[in-house]
Amino acid sequence: MKRQIAVLGLFSALALLAFANVFDYDNDPGGGYQFYFRGNVNRLVLDDIVRATDLPVKQINVVVFNNSGAAQSIDVVVYDADPVTGAVGNLLATANFASVPTGLSQLQVAGGPGFLAGKQNLWIGVRAPVNLFGMVMSPNPYPTIGSSQDLFAWDQNGDGTIGSAEYFWFGGNPVANFAIEVMVPEPASMIALGTGLASLLALRRRKR
Repeated sequence: MKRQIAVLGLFSALALLAFANVFDYDNDPGGGYQFYFRGNVNRLVLDDIVRATDLPVKQINVVVFNNSGAAQSIDVVVYDADPVTGAVGNLLATANFASVPTGLSQLQVAGGPGFLAGKQNLWIGVRAPVNLFGMVMSPNPYPTIGSSQDLFAWDQNGDGTIGSAEYFWFGGNPVANFAIEVMVPEPASMIALGTGLASLLALRRRKR
């Protein structure tokens, strides 16, 4: 009996490590883009998003367009949203990409245990050292998962912050091309673990 318990304990530990990646925000048009939002030299551009969950984030995908003619070192930034006003709040994460080539690129910001846990309303964007670089805008106004308003933030005066006069709207309600992946327990592992527990209980009853 102790052996069965030990084996099941090991299996339980392995099952806890089995996770599936699922999207809790997705606005990928699948091909092409409408335009890109550039911020000018070292100036933030951000879009608001509302995730479907507040689970820890495994990965953030951001599509950018580099029209500068040379590879660039840029930052992807993540801010929380003010819980009262929805405005850009505190800086939560910065990821540097040292050499983004010209043209379209999908950048992947790696997360992990606890990353952005409890943060459902976010502002995500980019900061580049050149003018002709920005985040790609999808013509789809309605993300397939999550939501976003027709609202953007741009550090227009270059002071490194977003002031009350630095929010902008565009016609047609474009949304930045972002996707966010979270980790959830793999259903197959949970089912197998439940089956193992049921078998162990049945074995224990038979031994009695």
